[in-house]
Amino acid sequence: MKHRVTIRKPKRKELRDNIADNLDLSHLNAAPLKLALPERNHQGDLGHALKIYLVGCGGTGSWLAPHLVRLARFLRETRQMQVRLTFIDPDTVEMKNVFRQNFGEAEVGGHKAELLALRYAAAWGQSIQVHNTPFDKGLVQLEYGDLSVIVGCVDNAAARREIAETLTQDYTQRNTEGLPRSWWLDCGNGKDTGQVLFGAARNARQLQHAFPYFPNPSFCVNLPAPDLQHPDLLETRSDETPSRQPRGAISCAEMALIGDQSPSINAMVANVAATYLWRLFADPTGLTTFATYCNLDVFSVRSRFITPDSLAQAIGARNPERAFRSWFVGGRK
Repeated sequence: MKHRVTIRKPKRKELRDNIADNLDLSHLNAAPLKLALPERNHQGDLGHALKIYLVGCGGTGSWLAPHLVRLARFLRETRQMQVRLTFIDPDTVEMKNVFRQNFGEAEVGGHKAELLALRYAAAWGQSIQVHNTPFDKGLVQLEYGDLSVIVGCVDNAAARREIAETLTQDYTQRNTEGLPRSWWLDCGNGKDTGQVLFGAARNARQLQHAFPYFPNPSFCVNLPAPDLQHPDLLETRSDETPSRQPRGAISCAEMALIGDQSPSINAMVANVAATYLWRLFADPTGLTTFATYCNLDVFSVRSRFITPDSLAQAIGARNPERAFRSWFVGGRK
């Protein structure tokens, strides 16, 4: 005799309660991020600059490059903002890159950063500095009033660690209570998934005044850095070390050729990253997210919004009241 399982049909109220418990409405309470934008000098001229460093000009970086140049031209003409672009990548184009990255067959053999800079500088009338070398924190040079965004499109932990060090360098050079001048926008992907993470604070202490008017978060001035959100970003994977690479292991470009990696995941991640930058510098609404994850296998995109609860969760803090406190307390106004 078979055992029959009776499935109870949930009541309508139970269904409503279940949906309400699992529905994320944090976007309704999200606070926009406010950055310390480049300042005018004493004569009123725009003597300071927004400096954007594209680190990695391959899978994602090559698709993101035209977005950066277009944004720089837009900000120059509509906001009178001085934007300086720098493309950084030591690699050259190989034939296998043509099917996944934003390069053509005629560009095989050329340096990726240099090729993209030549192409888009001519198209948009925007000067672009090029470094055909690995990223080094010494490349980020800020004068008083400058703001930098380091856009990481790299596939190894060593490069991410070097990017992370620029945030530490910025924090030690400025007043510890001052607003961040260096921000990290990290772009990463797997076979058919990707993520974009944005922030500046490398530890919880730097975030204690992220919401100056906490517990009324009308705006935010700091966010957890990508490596604070996901510490594993700085951990070297086994496939990054040639001596440990298993026999028969292949690159992302080769995976795309044989159909083991989505050929469009890099462009998808680049579009999300570009949207972050447009929201930051060109959209009156401002940026209200600090992490976005996409999955092309199920065609889904989800984001973490800038709220005290979301930030506390991202850094492993159970209680937002302990993680954040108002900037305007104790006579410090």
